[in-house]
Amino acid sequence: MSWQDEVLYFAYGVNLCRAHMDLWCPESRPLSRAVLPDHRLVFRTWADVVPSPGDTVPGAVYEITPKDLASLDEFQDCPALYHHVHVRVETGGGPVEALAYQMNPGHPLALPDADYLSLLLRGYEDWDLDMALLAVIT
Repeated sequence: MSWQDEVLYFAYGVNLCRAHMDLWCPESRPLSRAVLPDHRLVFRTWADVVPSPGDTVPGAVYEITPKDLASLDEFQDCPALYHHVHVRVETGGGPVEALAYQMNPGHPLALPDADYLSLLLRGYEDWDLDMALLAVIT
């Protein structure tokens, strides 16, 4: 996948919120719900994914442009806080390779603040994801 072309991006945190993505990535195009296998969602004030055999992380795939990616990097504080990872996610149309963000090591587990949680819940609503998965933090 070339960074000069459009990129498939797997969102699992506040970037699930379509209004939030419209602000940061106005050229992005929401494509489909997706699941990241063998990982689990954790919070280190912000969402992160960690390897966890047998678990899954719900999310969504967007098509983004290089300009959108640069904007997301700024929002995600990449590479200082997060770094890019390539993941294989399952969609209704089959597996796809996508870019995702994973937090750099060294950040302790911590619950998100109310503003972050509100955006996250809106994203889960936007994509009709199972809210029960967030029960641990709500």
